[in-house]
Amino acid sequence: MDDSAASLARIGSPLPEPPLAAATLLAGVATSVSQLRNGLSTVRPAVRVVGCLLPQADGAADPGCPVLGGFDELERVLEQHPVDQVLLSLPLAMSGPLEAMVERLERSDIAWRFMPTLADQLAGRTHAPGGPRPSFGRDELDVARLINRQPRPLDDAAIRRALQGKRVLITGAGGSIGSELARIVCRFDPAALLLVERSENALFEIDRQIKRLHPALERAALLHDVTDADATLDLLDRDRPDVIFHAAAHKHVPMMEGHPAAAVENNFFGTRSVADAADRFGVERFVMISTDKAVNPSSVMGATKRLAELYIQHLNRTSRTIYAMVRFGNVLGSACSVLPIWGDQLSHGGPITVTHPQMTRYFMTIPEAAGLVLQAGAYADGGEVFLLDMGEPVNILGLARRFVRLRGFEPDVDIEVRITGVRPGEKLFEELAYSGEDKRPTPHPSVAIWATDPPADASMAAIVTAFERLRRRRGVGRDAIVAALRSSLPEMTHAAAG
Repeated sequence: MDDSAASLARIGSPLPEPPLAAATLLAGVATSVSQLRNGLSTVRPAVRVVGCLLPQADGAADPGCPVLGGFDELERVLEQHPVDQVLLSLPLAMSGPLEAMVERLERSDIAWRFMPTLADQLAGRTHAPGGPRPSFGRDELDVARLINRQPRPLDDAAIRRALQGKRVLITGAGGSIGSELARIVCRFDPAALLLVERSENALFEIDRQIKRLHPALERAALLHDVTDADATLDLLDRDRPDVIFHAAAHKHVPMMEGHPAAAVENNFFGTRSVADAADRFGVERFVMISTDKAVNPSSVMGATKRLAELYIQHLNRTSRTIYAMVRFGNVLGSACSVLPIWGDQLSHGGPITVTHPQMTRYFMTIPEAAGLVLQAGAYADGGEVFLLDMGEPVNILGLARRFVRLRGFEPDVDIEVRITGVRPGEKLFEELAYSGEDKRPTPHPSVAIWATDPPADASMAAIVTAFERLRRRRGVGRDAIVAALRSSLPEMTHAAAG
């Protein structure tokens, strides 16, 4: 008997079997209770359902039997109703309410059993409470199905020509995109992989993975902050990469609204530090990860990424290094993005939160985004802004409802989907390019080029000077930094809120 079967066999109290036509109380969400009740109607000997408990008593829910109360009313319901057994059928994704209900049932003197929901059974998640705990990482959810998107095959030959036998350095290597870049790069036989990351734990984890998967590959785990320009020069002088993928950045829009100096430091000066070092030591190819939020930016984060784009285009005019940028939208499943947040909310019984019913975003999966970054980098001749085909924008409220259903729940019946209001710096709609830019195709259908003119030398020099002055000032306030961003980027717009 395997571990999951053993845990199912022992779950519940060791009381005698209940009598025939056992009076049974069901506990779960409306969908799982309804499914369980329908299944019990075919069972012999008969089971008599007296009612059900939902996580929160909801008069609008219709589980197909009387709702006797919420989970917190278990003891009262057991006192007032003659019950022989309780059948608990709560989706495993709701780990918080599930564990709490198990504790309450264990303290009672009632016979009970755990019944995996139909959705969990179909997904192979049948571990019972008290047994080995399942993990609910991004691999548990079919993300491509969630956004109805299947990636196109990569042009492997082009990527191999750019990476094979090269020393490849990745900044932000412990992040969601950086770590996936590292894993994919290894498929193309680089001479060495240099992992640059300032988070010790994140660096340790990606280095451990690469060592396990590619033990013969030369690699280095480099604990380093790219905003330190002198140390960055020393690092590139010592390790001499041929290709750099620059993924290090601050990405959270609302947080950067409150920390504009940190956004400028990491997103602009960090990029400048690595890009200047690449020029100094003759790196062949430098590819920066950018964002749709750099287009007509409404946020501090988007504005600082736009400044980084401009600096890369400026540097490309005079450098032997090929500089390019890859601009794309949101990546589903990345750290602290919407899916992990919704997964955590679901584990506590909800609600699932959405900021605005009309909010839309462009989405792709982590593997597709990382693969297309490598694809774009292979096509770069210098100065391009590569635009990844993000498909049609996705309504976030609709995405939330699909997420709830793919987890085995019915939105606003089992799990509330709640509108919370637009956060500081957010737009309702994102863009991927300026209307005046010229779109050109590449050999890959998912990668296009938006040809733009680099900034004038005098304009770029003025931007660098302005932010270096602010950088040297102690205690500079948010308003001064935002004013400098707006002065440097006339295309900056105002957010939907904040």
